[in-house]
Formats: sequence, structure tokens, C-alpha cells
Amino acid sequence: MSRHAEGLLEFDKLKEIVSGFTTCAPGRRVILSLAPQQNVSDLNSEFTLIREAVAYLRPGAEMGFGSLADPEPWLAQLPIPASILSSADLLDVASLMETVNGVRQVFKGETAKYPRLAESAAAFADFRHMLTAIRRAILPNGEISDDASPQLRRIRSGIAQARDKIQKSLESILRARGEPVGEDYITLRNDRFVIPVRAGDRRTVPGVVHAASATGQTVFVEPLEAIDLNNRLVQLSEEEIAEIARILAELTEQVRSDRGPLEAAAAGIARLDSVFARARFAREFDCTMPEFSAGNSLRLEAARNPVLEHTLRPQGRKAVPLTLALGGSETVMVISGPNTGGKTVALKNVGLAALAGQSAIPVAAECAELPLFDHVLADIGDEQSIAADLSTFSAHMLNLKSMLETATDRSLILVDEMGTGTAPEEGAALAVALLEEFRALLALTIATTHHDRLKAYASTTPGIVNAAMEFDEENLRPTYRLLVGVPGTSSGLEIARRLGLPSRVVDHARASLSPESREARDLIAYLHRSRDEMEEIKRQAREELAQLEAERRSLQTEWVERQKKRIAELEKNFDATQKRLESEVARLATDIKDRALRAQIEKQSGRRMGKIAGEARAGADAAVVDVLAASQPDLGVQAQRAAQPVEPSLLSAGQRVVVKGFKQPLLFRRHDGRSAEVEAGPMRMKVPLADVVGIESSAQPAKSVSANATRPRGVTVHVQPSDEPAAEEINVIGTTVEEATRRVDKFIDQAALAGKPAVRIIHGHGTGALRRGLAEFLSSHPLVEKIAYEKPDRGGEAITIAELKS
Repeated sequence: MSRHAEGLLEFDKLKEIVSGFTTCAPGRRVILSLAPQQNVSDLNSEFTLIREAVAYLRPGAEMGFGSLADPEPWLAQLPIPASILSSADLLDVASLMETVNGVRQVFKGETAKYPRLAESAAAFADFRHMLTAIRRAILPNGEISDDASPQLRRIRSGIAQARDKIQKSLESILRARGEPVGEDYITLRNDRFVIPVRAGDRRTVPGVVHAASATGQTVFVEPLEAIDLNNRLVQLSEEEIAEIARILAELTEQVRSDRGPLEAAAAGIARLDSVFARARFAREFDCTMPEFSAGNSLRLEAARNPVLEHTLRPQGRKAVPLTLALGGSETVMVISGPNTGGKTVALKNVGLAALAGQSAIPVAAECAELPLFDHVLADIGDEQSIAADLSTFSAHMLNLKSMLETATDRSLILVDEMGTGTAPEEGAALAVALLEEFRALLALTIATTHHDRLKAYASTTPGIVNAAMEFDEENLRPTYRLLVGVPGTSSGLEIARRLGLPSRVVDHARASLSPESREARDLIAYLHRSRDEMEEIKRQAREELAQLEAERRSLQTEWVERQKKRIAELEKNFDATQKRLESEVARLATDIKDRALRAQIEKQSGRRMGKIAGEARAGADAAVVDVLAASQPDLGVQAQRAAQPVEPSLLSAGQRVVVKGFKQPLLFRRHDGRSAEVEAGPMRMKVPLADVVGIESSAQPAKSVSANATRPRGVTVHVQPSDEPAAEEINVIGTTVEEATRRVDKFIDQAALAGKPAVRIIHGHGTGALRRGLAEFLSSHPLVEKIAYEKPDRGGEAITIAELKS
């Protein structure tokens, strides 16, 4: 990739923003070293890790390495053969080991939820043995512990004893001399214990003078009695220093022997920190993980420039999102529009998205599909150089010449204000010729222009798309929205009038325009009006569709409730009839005087009544299921191919089992030898034991269903909520408002039919458009009681809780 293009597109600023989300120096270095690559497997692997990190952070959890000391200084010493790490360095080594052990512990047993993160954590070496050795030898303040070695403990014990003897000896001398208060103390000079003596009394204390006071009136004498004791203390101190050096050397060698695993651990922690930094960046800027196309398809939906957004946020402003698509047979896009209308921002937005995606940085967009570019080439801004004797036009031409020599059919070319800096006719002609060259190369090219000739060329040439930065003609200000399919107007005369140029000057300029220019302007204005009308028609169609969908949901809900009441009433009547029959049989049996005969008749009648009741209930339930399946097929009841029943001895409470006639497994509760009690959400039913044909862990889904298979019999239906098990949470990050509302609508239907009291909708922070659109949709939803945001420690305004009507 071109470093020149990376500078123009402010890629380094993007990396600085992302690095601000790191928690340790190694992670920051990884982010700052990110560069575009073309290995799609490595990129997808990195984005998988980032997705898992986003999921890990979503509930409010964190993964930081702020306590980790930078391992780079002590790692640099290890290759030096005779080098010895200091106690502070070894504490930094221990810091890395503790960090690694912590990460291993966090993701232990989390393989199912975070497979790639758990795999990365499990790859770290186990440093517990070495960590124990360092912590036993070195105290947290960096001092060497007495427990570092038996020899050090012995030496320090001898030092303490020697000091005690010296103290007692010198105190005895001071008492014998009867020194006044203030002069009867013991101190150190040249690492030896001494006592103060007045200079005039020097000869009264035999010994060695080590120093004198500033005034010269006091000298510090080491009495002869203390010389041997001090010598012994000095010797022990030297032995202590030697033993400490030996301990540090021994620990250093242990660390050096594990240099490879330690370097791998440092690199692994740095990578993990960079992964979680990019996950935090994705959460903060509402980013998506890009998909890489095998061809040349480039598609961005609601893409924003994170560098611009980072600048605008402190001002309380937001970047206007950009949506465009390029690729296939259409490889060139010409963007026109007014000055300060956002054309250059659009170029940088696309280029930065490409560089970010190929550097394993999430793209600030709702959706991003990108090719793998071999070069991103850009010519943006004023390139004139007085020192090199280059005009603006010359600098642009040299840059475009270099781009033409470098570009391939896998390149992205971004050119700003093509054809400026020279005579308009010549500039436009050169711009057309260059675009023809880029088009012939099949390189994806986006160029901005003010030239009407380029707009006409884009309108009439196959493979080239016109686009315009929208301009509000009424308020005379840009909207920064990109309109694909129509050319834009420069609106220079309107802007000049708005800025206060006299009307006579503007009117004179307008009258001086050629007829062709006025016709082109009128045609472009007509195209814009037509587009606005089409957008209004589409908006109205969407509103009508939403209204029809709401009515459909209302009718569906009403139908389900009506069927539930009918079924409940039928079951109630059936139970009452059965009880009346049983009472009548019992009354008749009491009229029989013969006890044995009465008992026999009661037994036979009981069996007969049970059989009749079972057959009647089975017939009624089969009829109910037939009605449900015929009139409401999406309730989830469907015919199944005959299958072998499961052995009753293999069934146990809590299993999910496959039942004839149901698409999804049901929850098994118990069985009585003939029928099984199962649940699906709030629905509880009894089915014939023979209809239980599989257990979820071993059952394979049917590959086809016979249209003539018999429907399930003996099913006591209470309610059938949906054809899928209802979840309690849906993630719509990265979708448009329209797509999100459609998915959430279906999700709420399923949750309501399953009897869920509330659902969580994860939409992220982002620009807030998705959050507001969902709030507006949910507030008028017939199944939603009320909505609220999640608790701050569980996601806050990034998650909406919708309480459903009971």
C-alpha cells in the first residue's frame, strides 16, 4: 500500500484513535504497527477474535492489562549472555507471568462461548513454577527476601548479631565517658559504626577518625574495641551482596531458559490487548466487521469516517453516513456537487474503510463488503511544492502518472477535483482520458469533479456511475448525503448570492452562461426532482406496508387467542361430559346387589370408559391439529414421516425430544407408559409415547417430509407459539433501521407466543439512528407494553428492554 495514500487518508490518525482504547504499551505498539494485508484467512481470523471480544464486553465485562509492566526492556537484555536482570526487572517478569495466568484462568472452560479467545489463552505456557520462585525471592518493594536462599538467611542473621554487638560495645563506651545529652549517640560514617567526640578530647578515645563535623569541633571516631566488630559487619555485608547477585543471576538464567515462551506470552498479551482495543473501538463507533468479496464488489452502507467523527463529537456534531456500491461491470464513479459539499470527505471515507478493513480494524459502517486491494492510490488536496518548482497542476499530473503506472485491476483509485489547475477544456479532456485508462484497467475508481463534461461522460459511458453530493436549494447549504445515479450541480452562483455578492453580479454571471450549461443545469435539477419524488413514493409505500403488516399481526394475534379459547372450551365440555358418564356408570353399578358381579362390572366399565375417553380425546385432538395446520400453517405443526419410537427407558426429565408432527424438539417431562408429557415454552401437552421418535442429542432432522404422512394423534394442544424456539435476546448491530424493525417484529411475535415477559434488543450506540428508529417502532407495537434501556453496567443505552403484554 502507498504510504503517500495512507497519509492523505489519515490512516495514522485512525490508528492513534484505536490505540487510545488499549490498556498496555505492548498493545498500543501492535495497533500502531497495523498495516493493510492481503491474506484473507488471517484477516477473517482476526475479525473472529474481535467479534468474540465484542461479545465478551457486551454484558459489561472488561479485559484490561493496565497492571502489566512493559516487557520490552527486560526482554531486550535476555539475549546478552552475561546480563543479569535487576530485582525490578524480575518483578516485571512476574507481572507478565501473573497476567498470563490470569488470562488462562478467565477463559478456562469458556471454549463454547469464546472458542478463539479460549484457544489463544490456552496457548500460553504455564509459568506458575517460575512465578513462585520469583515471588519467594523478591518482595513487592524490590528487596530480596530472607527466604531467597538459606545462605542469605544465615548471612543476614549474622549481620543482625554483629550490629547488635557493635551497638552494645559503643553504648558501653558512651556510658563510661558520661557524655552529655545530645552527644551520646551512635552513627555511621563510611559504612562503619562510630561515636561523636569533641575535637579537644580526641586523644581520650583510642581509635580511627572517619570524619569531622562541618564546624570541626566534633570528630567521629571508631573506637579500637569496635574495629574488629565493624570489620566482621563489612565482611558479612559483602557476602550479602555477593549472595544477592548469585540469586539474581540464578533467577535470570531460569528466565533466560524460558525466553521463547516468555516472548510468545508478551506477544500474545499484546495481541489480546489490541483485539480488545479494536472491540472497544467497534463498540464506541458502532462499527461492523467487513466481509471480503472474491471479486471486485465494494459496498458500504451508512459508512462514517471515524477520524472526522472523533473530531466532531466534542462539538456535539455527527458525521453524515455514506452509502454506495461499486463493482461488477461498473468500476468508475464520478461524484459532483458544490464546494464544501462533502466530496472529499466521501473519498476519504471509502479509502479509510478499505485501509481499515485490510488492517483488521472494524469499519465504521452498518455493513461493509470490500475487495482485497493490492494498492490504495489517492490524489487528494493541494500538492503544489515551491521548493520543487511544481505548480498544483504539475504535482497532480505527476501523482496521476505514478498511479497509472502502479494501478491494476485489483486497485482502488481515489482522485479529488480531477482536471483542475489548468484551462477548463484541457482539464476536462485530460480527466476523461485518465478515467478511460482506469476504466480499461478495471480498477475501482472514484473521482470528484466540477466539470460538466465529466458529468456528461459519466452519464453516457457504460461502466461509469454518476453520483452527486446533495445540496439543499431552499436553504442553500449542503446536506452531505451522497445520491447515486444522478450528477450534481456546483451551485456556485447560489452560494455566491448567499455569501452576499451583489445580485447584479450574480444575475450577470447567470446570463453569461452558455445555453448548453443552462440546459445541463435544468436537466440535472429535473433528475434531482424526479429522484425526490421517487424517494417520497418509496417512503409512502414503506409506511403502507408497515400498516398492513401491523394489521396482519393484529389479526393473527386475534385468531390465535380465539382458537385458544375454543380449544379450552372444547376440553372443558369434554371433561364435563366424561365426568357425567362416569357418575352415571357408578350410579348404575350401585344397583347391582352381587358384590363380585358389581366389582367386575365396575372394573370392566372403568377400562371401557378409559378407552372410549382416550379414543374420543385422540380424535378431537387430531381434528384440532388438522384445523390448525390447514388454517395457520406457520404455527409450526406439520406432517412427519413415520419414525421408530424411542425406548421409554432412555427417556428422562429435562431432555429435548423429537415428536411426530413438530418441527422443533420439545422438552420432555414424564411418561406413564402410554403417553408422554412434553413442553414447548408455556405450552404443555400429552402425546402418545409412540410419537416420541428421537432425543435431540442423537436425533437427526428429517431431510424430507411426506405430504401424505398421517398427522399426530392424541395430542392435547394448549397453544403453539411458533416454528422456532423463542429466544430472549436479538442482536441487530450492523443492520439498517428497516431491516432491524423487520427482524425485531418477527422476534417479538415469537417471544409473545412463547410467553416471554420481556426481550433484550442489542443495537449498539453508534449514531443513535438505529436506537431511535427501534424506539419509535416499539412504542407503537401492539405486543409491547413499555420499553426501557438496560442498566448501565449491563450495556446501558446500547440495549433496549421491551416488556411484552401478558
